[in-house]
Amino acid sequence: MRYLFPLSPTNQQRQYEKMVWVYPVHLAMYATYLRNQGHEVLWGAESSASEIDCELYRHKGKDYLTIKGEFSIESDEQIDVPFEKLPYPDREFTDAKNPRWQSYGNYRFHPATHMMASNLCWYGKCTFCVDTAKLQAGEKRGIRSVDHVIEEIDDLIANGYKEVFDDSGTFPVGEWLEEFCMKMKINGRNKKIKIGCNMKPVNIDYKMMADAGFRFILVGVESANQHTLDKIQKGQKADKTIEILKKMSEAGLYPHLTSMFGYEWETEEDAKRTLKMIHYLLRKGYVKTAQASVYSPPRTKPNPNSIGHKYVPMVYNVLHYPDFWYNKIKDIRCWEDFAYLIRGGRLVIEEKWRKFWRKSA
Repeated sequence: MRYLFPLSPTNQQRQYEKMVWVYPVHLAMYATYLRNQGHEVLWGAESSASEIDCELYRHKGKDYLTIKGEFSIESDEQIDVPFEKLPYPDREFTDAKNPRWQSYGNYRFHPATHMMASNLCWYGKCTFCVDTAKLQAGEKRGIRSVDHVIEEIDDLIANGYKEVFDDSGTFPVGEWLEEFCMKMKINGRNKKIKIGCNMKPVNIDYKMMADAGFRFILVGVESANQHTLDKIQKGQKADKTIEILKKMSEAGLYPHLTSMFGYEWETEEDAKRTLKMIHYLLRKGYVKTAQASVYSPPRTKPNPNSIGHKYVPMVYNVLHYPDFWYNKIKDIRCWEDFAYLIRGGRLVIEEKWRKFWRKSA
């Protein structure tokens, strides 16, 4: 059987407001699995067959267009192998060092790549999240063993990677995390590669994570308003957000805050409260970077008329405050930090232009 993996910015996205190229690690794991099973796998290829040769096939309740003897895999929804049975990607086969993937904005050290310790979030209740939708549709959460992930880390180090971002919905915690951190310090793995991941703002041992080589922590804060957090079933307390992010930063981690605007039940005062909190955290240096998007259901584009579009660019008004820049300069430790700061400034300018032209259109 021939399997084609046409690549696009939608292959591995959790939000659809701004498409960016992200190394589609889940698809890369599946492509490696299929190749190991003896199938012909064409990574990055599209079918050249005519529509006459096409037929529909049904998978997980959805219809897909396919060629006889040929399958096109464009989404992780088409993966029919339990997550924990998949190998980690052959990154040479899947061209992981391609500049397309290396341009991902949250990488600081290069070459870098993505991995996944788990396919879904351990919390799995947030109403806006694609992981919740997958769980509700019957997908099972799989989690790889610590030893299998460590084996992948060793493979990354051997192939010259300097940073890896784990794109599990949220990184595993509890005993799994403790064992992982312990084994990262064996043979100096924590000195050879930096790790980033998605996390909820919860109280855990962040110093343990920093000592194990973690750097970039993407934290879903979403709102400063408790009634919004309750409504989207976020499972966290608004009055603990600043305390936890400060704890991350003081441990030596680089928290990256994500938030949303445009909730239909929020007032403008609610939105301003969230904006004020983001600016405070950035000015204090408790979070190092931040991004915002407009609220929308899983895997849908936000309403173009949402008031949220008004507030997203306001996040970057923190650039006007001297204390923000003081903390940015203070955090520079190496050339990569300086280059990352310059690159971040360019991305902010691009975002402002994008919003300006979108408004003018």
